[in-house]
Amino acid sequence: MSSIVLAALLGWLIALAIFLGFIAVLRYIDHRERMALIARGIDPNRLRRRRSGTGVLRAGLIVAMVGLALTIGLYPLGYILPSIVTATPLHVGPWLLPGLIPLGVGGALVISYYLGPDSRPPGNDPPDPVFLRVVGGRDTEKGVATDLRLSRLT
Repeated sequence: MSSIVLAALLGWLIALAIFLGFIAVLRYIDHRERMALIARGIDPNRLRRRRSGTGVLRAGLIVAMVGLALTIGLYPLGYILPSIVTATPLHVGPWLLPGLIPLGVGGALVISYYLGPDSRPPGNDPPDPVFLRVVGGRDTEKGVATDLRLSRLT
């Protein structure tokens, strides 16, 4: 194999390692946040209010980024191919379609996420968590709490 092919292969492997490392860091941060909430006695499932359809947004971003990466990766073909094929301005051509198609589909998914209505009806949201503390005095003679009441933490 030539050194150019090896450099290109090594570049793709490094990009893949960075991508997978980024995903691992995001999962670790999410795990730490969840454990911190549990340690403080807060149910993490009640605090998470995700907009319905976050899968569409995530899929759209992934597909769009793959399309962008393919478009950028295929763009130099316009300079490598013979001038008969690349006689267009900016050296664009049909070799960019494998990148432009997923870029367009991903962009459409992202746009549909922001333009689409929420599927959750209003007023059906889970209630906000309420954190209370016990307020009251102590009877010094008997050592028991007296006049206890709950007070909302702010």
